[in-house]
Amino acid sequence: MTSVPLVYDSLDEIDDKVQLVNDFYHDHRLEYSQKKNIRKEELNFRLLQLKKLYYSVMDNEEMLIEAMYKDFHRAKMESLSFELIKLQNDILFLIKNLKKWYLKPTKLKDYTPPFMFGNIFVDNISLGSVLVISPFNFPVLLALAPLAGAISGGNTVILKPSEVTSYSAMALQKVIEDSKFPKGMIEIVQGGIKETTRLLESGKFNKIFYTGSEKVGSIVAVAASKTVTPCILELGGKSPTFITEHFSKSNIKTAIKRTFFSGFANAGQICVRPDYLVVHESIYDEVVSISKDVLNEFWPSLTEDTEYTYLVNETSFKNAKKVLNMTKGEIYSVDCKEKEELENNLCIPPTIIFNIDWSDSVMESENFSPIIPIIKYTNLDNAIDNIIKCHDTPLVQYIFSNDRQETEHILNRVRSGGCIVGDTLIHLGIADAPFGGIGKSGYGNYGGKWSFKAFTHERLSFKQPFWMDLLLSMRYPPYTKSKTNLVQFATANKPWFDREGNDLFPWTRLSYILAIIFIFISILVGYCYA
Repeated sequence: MTSVPLVYDSLDEIDDKVQLVNDFYHDHRLEYSQKKNIRKEELNFRLLQLKKLYYSVMDNEEMLIEAMYKDFHRAKMESLSFELIKLQNDILFLIKNLKKWYLKPTKLKDYTPPFMFGNIFVDNISLGSVLVISPFNFPVLLALAPLAGAISGGNTVILKPSEVTSYSAMALQKVIEDSKFPKGMIEIVQGGIKETTRLLESGKFNKIFYTGSEKVGSIVAVAASKTVTPCILELGGKSPTFITEHFSKSNIKTAIKRTFFSGFANAGQICVRPDYLVVHESIYDEVVSISKDVLNEFWPSLTEDTEYTYLVNETSFKNAKKVLNMTKGEIYSVDCKEKEELENNLCIPPTIIFNIDWSDSVMESENFSPIIPIIKYTNLDNAIDNIIKCHDTPLVQYIFSNDRQETEHILNRVRSGGCIVGDTLIHLGIADAPFGGIGKSGYGNYGGKWSFKAFTHERLSFKQPFWMDLLLSMRYPPYTKSKTNLVQFATANKPWFDREGNDLFPWTRLSYILAIIFIFISILVGYCYA
């Protein structure tokens, strides 16, 4: 595939855009603070921007599909189901639910005497200006989904698309332009490493949202730390798929089909793809045999006309070829009628590698390509030990087992950002669920209401009635022994368990009685010191 040269923003233009989104944020806050009904007016403004974004995506759907095809021969089915439909659903979910998230702060109750008559609630306030740095593998979804979340939170945004997928980057620019956002609310910056570095070093963002590799994610985190800027890092990871000895043999083919559906989609360029299979020795040979059958069933042959995604650039292609050349395992690939021509276009056919050990080249790092190794295990805990040692904290793990205890055993030992039992990948389609990594696979969540939370700050508000001063007068100087004893009695909670951990009298009920006693004592003390 051939890319088209992007027109990169100059460094001065980048500085101007960063200042523009910051100025717009504060100007907008000032303008809306003078509205009669601030919250309602602000809600309507955010909803309008989300609706404009939704229709801009819809109106440019064919252009976006074509752009992704030009960038890496993206299969239309994948562009629609993995990106555009998911994106449109996400935006609609935000529009549908934003009112209850924004207009209805969370009410809290504290029955401790100093707070029991106050009004406590948690409000989600906007952060300010946000930088969204999106990747090449899902150039539309992973750019505009966090953008929509940032809009729902009332923020301004600088969007930096991946320069690797240049057609998609230009298509995103048209989507933003067609959305007709107020000038300065959403700005797009085109560029590469130098331009991204300029954005990171500006120190003028209130949050940075990055999706990509662990290596670059650490660079982003270091840059953000210099200005104490919070980040959401959505990184990769070598995600395992378990097929255990307690999995029904009658369902092995279905398990393989579900694994290959996501493992070879987008030419394996998916951060949550099943990176490798961990299969018990009792069913290993059967799994390998069925895997070959499923590959032939999915792709009887591979030609230029096959709706199949290619690798995004020559670097990715060479990395995949290097793994295939270095592995000591047995390779089985889909039949290619035009192999040389396909390889010239950076196409790697769906490939499985079996009869390998944990030290094989294919097990060294994340296979961001259509290659799935199948590794045999005898003892489950030994296999998990290898996962923890070599590829701890994956972005997701997939488990095919009919034994609940065994599933819980795996989940208890292997930390992961997410988990699916009995399927793969489709958890991304859940409208209101958190998505994010743990450890090396990233931190922070988004998706559904978590997108709204990701781009807002939960601010505690507490309103205390003035008549409570009568009850709380013992907090004021001059301090006396009686005041100290009263404060301690009123505010220090008592344990409901002994030193051996045994529960005692139900203190929760007693606390109400003590609170009532405290009120009467406080009134008396208040009169004494009035």
